[in-house]
Amino acid sequence: MNKRILFTILTILGLVMLESPIILWANKIDPMVLGLPFLLFWVLFWWAFCTILFLIAYKFNWGKK
Repeated sequence: MNKRILFTILTILGLVMLESPIILWANKIDPMVLGLPFLLFWVLFWWAFCTILFLIAYKFNWGKK
């Protein structure tokens, strides 16, 4: 699979999981994950996923001239 297509699919996945109504499913205090309420863990996980993905995509694909 082309790297550009893979990065695009993963970017859309990360943004959908972070900003869609699916977040209402995660809006719970229990279970606690790493001492954080599940909603906070959900948001931080997907934020970190998108940040790392953008860094990797920049290094391998978008950063080339």
